[in-house]
Amino acid sequence: MYFVDKELLIERLDYIEKLSHEVESQDGFALERVCHMLIEVTVDVGNMIIDGFILRDPGSYSDVMDIMALEGVMSEENKNKIVETFEWRQKLQREYTNIDHQSLKEDFTKAKDLYAQFKQEVYRFFENENQSITAFKADKN
Repeated sequence: MYFVDKELLIERLDYIEKLSHEVESQDGFALERVCHMLIEVTVDVGNMIIDGFILRDPGSYSDVMDIMALEGVMSEENKNKIVETFEWRQKLQREYTNIDHQSLKEDFTKAKDLYAQFKQEVYRFFENENQSITAFKADKN
C-alpha cells in the first residue's frame, strides 16, 4: 500500500484545471508545455488514486485511464476523448522538432473541457466511494 498526499492530489487537480484554460490562449512552445503537462499530470493523478485505493497495476498511460473509467472515477466517454490526446505525448517527447501546432491546438481545444471536468469527476468519486481511504495522508487542516 502506498500513502498518497491528498493535498498534493488536490494541488495537481487544480493545476489540470488551470492548464485546461490555457490551451486556446497559447501558441508554439507554450502550447506544447501546456498540452504535455495536461497529459502527464492527469496520469499522475490517476496513478495517485490507483495507489490510494489499491486498484489494479497499470501498464501504460492508457491503462491508467482505463482503470479510472472501470472503477467509476470518470465516464468512459470522457476517458476515451482524453486518451485520444495521449497520442501527442510521443510527438511532444521525441518528435519535438516537428510539431504541428495547429493540429495540437485543435485536438486539445476539443478536449480542454474534459480535462477541466476531470477535477469534478475525481471529487465526485471521493464523495461516492464507500470504502475507507486509509492510504491517503490526513489533511493538515
